[in-house]
Amino acid sequence: MDNALSLLLLAGLGITAGMLSGLFGIGGGMVIVPGLFYLFGLMDLPHAALMHLAGGTSMCIMIFTAASSTWFHHCRGDVHWHIFRAIMGFIGVGVILGCLLANHLSTDWLELVFGLFLLFVSLKMLLDWRVMTKEASPSRLWLTALVGVVIGFKSGILGIGGGAISVPFLLLAGLPISQASGTSASFTLPIALIGTLACLLTPGATEAIPLTTGYIYWPAVCVVAPFTVLGAPLGTHLSHVLPGQRLKVAFALFLLFLGLRLSGSSFGHLLF
Repeated sequence: MDNALSLLLLAGLGITAGMLSGLFGIGGGMVIVPGLFYLFGLMDLPHAALMHLAGGTSMCIMIFTAASSTWFHHCRGDVHWHIFRAIMGFIGVGVILGCLLANHLSTDWLELVFGLFLLFVSLKMLLDWRVMTKEASPSRLWLTALVGVVIGFKSGILGIGGGAISVPFLLLAGLPISQASGTSASFTLPIALIGTLACLLTPGATEAIPLTTGYIYWPAVCVVAPFTVLGAPLGTHLSHVLPGQRLKVAFALFLLFLGLRLSGSSFGHLLF
């Protein structure tokens, strides 16, 4: 695939991920990681490094999107910084552990794990699983530590934000949805910073790939990141115009398709 087409597809991925983030309030990593995985394959990058590069590059891109999102939520007063301070150290430990494990897994195993995660998220959206929040859960250090490590570990191994776990946890702690989403968004910036540093320093099989440091492919960062920032406000505007429930179902079905494709393909490779 020639360079011009590669840049065009990367820009399209960025604007799509940003719009979906604005539409549904999700982190763009669920779209960016599989998108980069397939685009890197079309660009003839080594198969053995595809998922590692997709996850590491996604982490770096998240720095830009998370910074703007955190500032926006902070200005609205939706970030509980005392919760951030209490859990962030444990999240950092989890991110490092996730990155270390990802470095020891093959692309096929990472593809399978990511595919199963997308299947879980799509079913959650389709079945409309909700978290009951009539009573606030008591704050316990062991629970905070456990959830923090799990949030970070999932983010480190998959190269995405932690909202799928952190938002339900914060809802159970008694926060309203706007503050749960805002506080969860504040976790993403340090996750992205720690994850990016880990991916930069992780020795991998990417030394022969031009414009790559560790597991971060810089051309993709430079193209995708600004377009995600541009796409997010557009998605937020569309969320007030388009039929939300139909869009949610369509997006869930898209994630279901991606999850089945990723997990099915990787399972076949692992078996044969």
